[in-house]
Amino acid sequence: MIHFPEIFQALLTSRGLSNEDYQDFINPDYNKLHNPLLLPDMEKARDRVVRTMQKKEHIVVFSDYDADGIPGAAVLSDFFRRAKYENVSFYIPHRHDEGFGMNKTAIDECHERGAKLIITVDCGIADTEEVTHANKHGIDVIITDHHLSAESLPDAFAIVNPKRKGSSYPFSELCGATLAFKLVQAILAKEPFGIKEGMEKWSLDLVAIATLSDMVPLVGENRIFAKFGLDVLRKSPRPGIQALMKKLNIDQRNLSEDDVVFMITPRINAASRMGVPLDAFKLLSTDNSKEAGEIAEHLEQINNERKGVVASIVKEAKKHLKMREKLGEVIVAGNPEWRPALLGLVANSLVEEYKRPVFVWGRDGDGALKGSCRSYNGRNLFELMQSASGYFLEFGGHAGAGGFTVTLEQLTVLEEKLSEIFKENTKKSTNPQGSTLESSGLITVSPEEIREDLWETVSLFAPFGMGNPKPVFKINSAVSGVKKFGKEGNHLELSLNNGQIKAISFFSSPDSFSVLPTPGLSINLLAHLEKSFFRNRPELRLRIVDILEG
Repeated sequence: MIHFPEIFQALLTSRGLSNEDYQDFINPDYNKLHNPLLLPDMEKARDRVVRTMQKKEHIVVFSDYDADGIPGAAVLSDFFRRAKYENVSFYIPHRHDEGFGMNKTAIDECHERGAKLIITVDCGIADTEEVTHANKHGIDVIITDHHLSAESLPDAFAIVNPKRKGSSYPFSELCGATLAFKLVQAILAKEPFGIKEGMEKWSLDLVAIATLSDMVPLVGENRIFAKFGLDVLRKSPRPGIQALMKKLNIDQRNLSEDDVVFMITPRINAASRMGVPLDAFKLLSTDNSKEAGEIAEHLEQINNERKGVVASIVKEAKKHLKMREKLGEVIVAGNPEWRPALLGLVANSLVEEYKRPVFVWGRDGDGALKGSCRSYNGRNLFELMQSASGYFLEFGGHAGAGGFTVTLEQLTVLEEKLSEIFKENTKKSTNPQGSTLESSGLITVSPEEIREDLWETVSLFAPFGMGNPKPVFKINSAVSGVKKFGKEGNHLELSLNNGQIKAISFFSSPDSFSVLPTPGLSINLLAHLEKSFFRNRPELRLRIVDILEG
């Protein structure tokens, strides 16, 4: 039974869903996943892995170091462990010293390990020279990657990428870990290696972490993977997941997509940002509870260290930007003392502050000037970098985020040129992708309607994320109380409707919004509806988006 049919219909309409096709969205069907063999080169990749395992040759899984690549490597680790195949090792590059993707030194190490096959996860599509280097060593390379490619592709044995030119795969927005899972599906359909049918589904917890972490649109197949993956995550027996949940006071049975994105993902990413990416991989792949607890504790410590360093860089960057007379349409900021591994987080913070795309650079361990960039309001960053390709030594990524390498000479004009191209592209673009407050629409409700049955209606559309934004509700009410909470008093809580409703905003103060809330003031609150299970206590509440005049 739908308790709020008008709101339900508004949520359907805002997602472009008709009354005929909404069932597939509300009730995703796992059996409607596309055949993995429809992916480019998947049949070749599958056969090469099967042949390698039958010949007992050494395999190296070479993954990216983020919360997509690391869970993807763990997906393959699950498969090899279940198949009782031990002639396999894993390589995750050091983010600061090696950078993104494959490198020749790493290939040499794979050769020393005796590798006959390298399987990449979430990287490799731009590594032409590195693949050629592997070929010279007699190592075949299977690339599984979802990043956009240049015109020419590496000379790999197989390139499994739904974004390849000419790909006929029905859905192009899969993340890297999902492609690793698809490879496992394809292998098992041909040769089960003694693995009980359906066991691979226990790796969907990893696929969900990656899908939610990598900010791919939660529609089509990604919605299926996110929804079923969260179901698995809520009952995952994985010791590392359980240890991390316990450490973070997350109720595993009621885990939400926000818990993944804001709690689990930062700890996985912190490992590589602070130079220990294998720790995150071990957390997700270990079957030892004691080791899992130790790693979870360690990841929490280094995440706290990471927060301090990032906050310091953000403060320095904002101070520098305030001294400028004028900011470009695109911001470029940097310092050779900043570590590139942390700059994606810095860029995120600056995008929130300055409401425009941001490129932040630093100097890596080899002395190269490298950085990260983040988009604003759905503008396609990869297209922007392609249009300005002459001003980068290297660049890569996707619409919302990317990385780049530049020379000092290129840096002197980079902001000016990116801003010029951005303005020109904006004039041409009539339908930028992305979800803004305006495009997601406001739904007006009364304070009395903020109750469990409204939550039941809203949660039918979860999990929320890119391509499926949380609905924003507009509630007119008088403010009953205003207080700060948290150890440092840096979070805001409002009481509304005579204390019947709680509305919160983390890392905010009363003056963070358009209108200063004070007791007795009538306001229009823009907010998401959410259900918290912190410390196992269910609580329906509002998450503040903005406060307007009542």
